[in-house]
Parts: sequence; structure tokens; C-alpha cells
Amino acid sequence: MKCWRTFNFEKTYGFNKLFVLSMMTTMLVFSVAFSSMQSYYSEPLHATGFAWFAAGLFAVYPFHKFIHLIPVIHYQPKLTWERKYSFLPVLTVTTRKPVSKHRYMACLLLPFFIMTPLLLAGAVLWPHFLHYFTMAAAFHTGICSFDFLYLKTIVSCPKGSMIEEDIEGFEILIPDEPPAWR
Repeated sequence: MKCWRTFNFEKTYGFNKLFVLSMMTTMLVFSVAFSSMQSYYSEPLHATGFAWFAAGLFAVYPFHKFIHLIPVIHYQPKLTWERKYSFLPVLTVTTRKPVSKHRYMACLLLPFFIMTPLLLAGAVLWPHFLHYFTMAAAFHTGICSFDFLYLKTIVSCPKGSMIEEDIEGFEILIPDEPPAWR
């Protein structure tokens, strides 16, 4: 295998730009989801249960990372965490072996297609707490914006490529071509 391309989005764009992109995605999703659901479900909103909402909001990020582990669990992934700006915990999932392009794409998309529909279903089932569920779904979509950035890059890589991660980013590996004279 040889390296086709190396990506480190934090080094390329900077953590601040990526964080602002995530926050803008969160605000846009919340605005659209809340206004559309509030126009359909005109129930009065309840402010009770804020402690449950806060606990659930703190649990969104670890659950998101856990769902990332499901497609690559047999690759013995390694979970590390660090603090950005002394208050923002960042969990990083790395695998010990290269992962196929399609499995890595499934790994990136799975949290979005599991957690976001569940959170929006919660808003439909309990319309009195619509604002809490849409905030959590928007927060989760903001977290997923990083995954979508990775996905955009991986979709364009060659067929049969493998993805190898490390703490600094990821490399796209392609198989060595046999010599033409064989």
C-alpha cells in the first residue's frame, strides 16, 4: 500500500474555523427544525426537566463517538481524549489497522442516521419538549459536520482505497500497482 493523500483538517483550516462551522451548522439546523416542527405541533412548551436535558446534551457527544466504534469494533479501535482550550473535551477514535473506504464511510454516517432521527422522533412523541429535542438534534448535527467534511474528502478517493488514522489526521492508502512487465 502506498499513501495517496494525507489529511489533517485541524492543521489545514484551524480548530477555530472548524468550531465556527460546527456552531453555524447547529444554529441553522435548530432554526429550521424548531420553526418547522413548532408550526406543525402548536403545543405549549414546558420548561420542566432542564436537568434531564442538560444531562442528555452532555451524553450526545460520547454516544456519538460510541456509535462511530460499531462498524470498526473488530479493528480494535483506540479511544483517546484531550482538552482544547482547557474546557472542551475532544475524543478521538483511531484504528490500529487500515479500514476500507466503504466501512469508513459507514463509520462516519452511522451516528447521524441513528441519533438524529431518534432525537427528532422524541420531539414528535413529546411535543411539549420539542425545544429540548430539537436543540439536542441540532447539537448532534453540528458534531456531525466534522464527519461530513471527512466524508466529502473520502468519497472522491479511488476505488479499493484504505483509510489509516492517527492522532494527527488520516491517510488514504491505495494498493501498489504490479509492474507492467509481469
